[in-house]
Amino acid sequence: MRMVSENRRIFDAEREQLIEAFKRDHDSAKLLSSTSAATDRAVLREFAAHTLPDGIALVAVGGYGRAEMFPYSDLDLLVLVPPGLTEEERSPIQSFITSLWDLGLTVGATERTVTECLAAASDITVCTSLLESRFIGGSRALFDEFQCEFTMQLVPRDFFRDKMLEMHQRHARAGDSPYALEPNVKENPGGLRDLQVFMWVARASGFGKSLQDFAAHGLITTKEAAELRRAMVFLQKLRVYLHIEAHRHEDRLLFDLQAAVAADLGFKDSEAFRASEALMKSYYRNAKSVIQLSLILLQVLSEKYTGKNAAPIRPIDSEFGLWGEELDLLRRGVFDRHPEAMLRAFYLRATWPGISRESTALLRALWHTLRNPDVNLAPTDEGRKIFLDILKLDKGVYRTLRNMNTWGILDHILPPWARIDGQMQHDLFHVYTVDQHTIQVIRGLRHLVYAEHAHEFPLLSQLMAELPDTWRLIVAALFHDIGKGRGGDHSKIGEEEVREFCRSYGITPEDTEFIAFLVRDHLTMSHVAQKEDISDPAVLQRFADRVGTSDRLKALYLLTVSDIRATGPKVWNNWKGQLLERLYFHAAALLGGAAPTRSSILEMRKSTALDIAMASGLTEEDCTKLWEKLDVAYFLRHTPEDIAWHATELCRSNGEFPLVRVRMTPHRMYEVLVCADDEKGLFLKLVSALQKSSLSVLDARIHTTRDGKALDTFLAMDAGKRPEPQEVFEIASSNILDSLSGRRALPPVRLGPLSRRSKHFPIRPQVLIEPDASGTTYLLTLSCNDRLGLLYAISSVLSRFGVNLQTAKISTLGERVEDIFQISGDILADSNVCLKIAAELIETIAPAEKSAGASRITKR
Repeated sequence: MRMVSENRRIFDAEREQLIEAFKRDHDSAKLLSSTSAATDRAVLREFAAHTLPDGIALVAVGGYGRAEMFPYSDLDLLVLVPPGLTEEERSPIQSFITSLWDLGLTVGATERTVTECLAAASDITVCTSLLESRFIGGSRALFDEFQCEFTMQLVPRDFFRDKMLEMHQRHARAGDSPYALEPNVKENPGGLRDLQVFMWVARASGFGKSLQDFAAHGLITTKEAAELRRAMVFLQKLRVYLHIEAHRHEDRLLFDLQAAVAADLGFKDSEAFRASEALMKSYYRNAKSVIQLSLILLQVLSEKYTGKNAAPIRPIDSEFGLWGEELDLLRRGVFDRHPEAMLRAFYLRATWPGISRESTALLRALWHTLRNPDVNLAPTDEGRKIFLDILKLDKGVYRTLRNMNTWGILDHILPPWARIDGQMQHDLFHVYTVDQHTIQVIRGLRHLVYAEHAHEFPLLSQLMAELPDTWRLIVAALFHDIGKGRGGDHSKIGEEEVREFCRSYGITPEDTEFIAFLVRDHLTMSHVAQKEDISDPAVLQRFADRVGTSDRLKALYLLTVSDIRATGPKVWNNWKGQLLERLYFHAAALLGGAAPTRSSILEMRKSTALDIAMASGLTEEDCTKLWEKLDVAYFLRHTPEDIAWHATELCRSNGEFPLVRVRMTPHRMYEVLVCADDEKGLFLKLVSALQKSSLSVLDARIHTTRDGKALDTFLAMDAGKRPEPQEVFEIASSNILDSLSGRRALPPVRLGPLSRRSKHFPIRPQVLIEPDASGTTYLLTLSCNDRLGLLYAISSVLSRFGVNLQTAKISTLGERVEDIFQISGDILADSNVCLKIAAELIETIAPAEKSAGASRITKR
């Protein structure tokens, strides 16, 4: 045991010395090889401390095998054993492997015979690991036998095929994008793994073991080799510092580590960017370069196994030709002489029949021209015409723009785009950089064009089919966030940029105004739907007046949904979809010439609700008797379907009181109806019961009938994601009835912990209390980080002050909460009391941020 501890002490000391040397010279290659050598010595010391069978060999595999050990990399070891060893003879080997864990590294070690290794190599992951095997100690003869047998068994063509399939699966798991805000620098597209894949398949194909070897064999050019080496060194340094700062094996460039790693790599804050933003832009540039060269070089290797096309090239025009299924150049230097031809290549790729990909020669010419300082890449009149043609494509717009972004073309044809290329988004809901988010918005819009996606959003697909000149939506999407990162209102900056674009591209004034409106107001529909009362005719009229026309409304609706869905997987939900859909239909009715008044809406809803209720077996007398107890606000806040459901349940209750009913909506959310005696703290009791039932409240509407009963409704999502709705019905009903009975005391306020991302992006809590337009009620607007128990905490404060809650609209954007409560009470007329309420809310929702200036409290 003493030897093991001493071995760890020696290894830790050597590793620390190597890390300190790296901090001085920043030589990642030396650090990796030296760490591998130090690991070799530690393994051999342990090897010598154990009595092991004769004839075994210690073999480093994987990253350890290629002598690229990062400070806290896994220790991947193969113990080769001769055939014929008994279980008893093998048992000391397991003791040896177990002892290696004392080094503080994750050990991935196996013991196999040569025959067992060859059988296991049918798995592509094992095969790749064995490809990089390196002898450490023991029997050299056994290791040489293994290497000979393994090399003879390896089929380069099959290895290439399997590595390509594996790479595509890995890219798909990462969303086929290098632009995650917290990328894995090893596994994400454009990361170290992509470089290693190229090295592996090139090595298996017989081109040598290094970039110099590949260049010498003509697989890559010297310029490509230099770019690959530069990217590799950057990514290696980045990963080294991630390990150093995290003090563990960490390959994700987490928000928590970005600032420290940026400082380690010498990035500094500037007027334009924070140091961490400059780091991330550099990372994305390197990742993009790796992706570009991988596309070229893996295509070269593919041709080695599939054979080059023997068909003669068929000219398309004076610059391009069709070579089998590939778009190719007719002569060298086309892009250098006519840079706008690069745009034409993308246009032909999307439109010319029979083209499945670009030739290797064309991709190489594209890559080299974009790095040629003597070529003027500024947009020309011809280039603008071609780009506009691309934007107006019937098919292939998304794929073409995505590829243009991958190759860096958009930076040149759209100069403002260069500002958002790799631009971080420091918030709690975006998961991609600004440019990648924009490309994803366009992807969402284009999906609505195709029939195979119509089942996902039938209404949106129908509206897209009805909307003329949908290319205007694509232009608006390109510019909707292009003003981010400059300070000020990015919507207004985007509007200015898109107007200049339209002017320079000769777009008509009518279309310019249409596009500029979409960019300027791309957040408006989301704001109105989620933060205003869309049952209020005045709100609807203001929104319709701002939009102006039916086509503008359709386009804004399409852009809004695509924008939200492209933000991140946690942002979109069915409730938001339902709100936006309701707002669309209401506004469409107004823009179609119908301008219903408050009284006409009331009568329409009563009439429709009565038809539905009578179809369920109620009489008009039943409904009228019930509705006489309800005020106008009730009917304006609920849909006819909800009103009919409430009437049906209340009229058929047979004296059951309190009444609790739960149903599932078509959008797979839960509606909860509660009728009980109105009492102080009732809402708090109900929120407590819903929280206990793992139901996350999205919307609450509170009413008091004329005979003193509380009629409250909630819209909630199942945070427990239970498969059976009946289970939710039963649990929620039971918990609510228990809470109403008083059998269970209300629990104390306990907020759940902030998520890791919320800790990195803390939101300064803001509370705003202001009277509404009527002057009789107040609006409480609150924004903060989301966490478990938040609504209950807010409700407890309001209850203690005796504030009446009339409606609650809960809006969650990723991990940011923006809640709007309509509240009432004579106490609110006192501005000092309002400040006390706001202060206590701040203290309650942000207990860790009690210092002055940490929050904003406003009373208007």
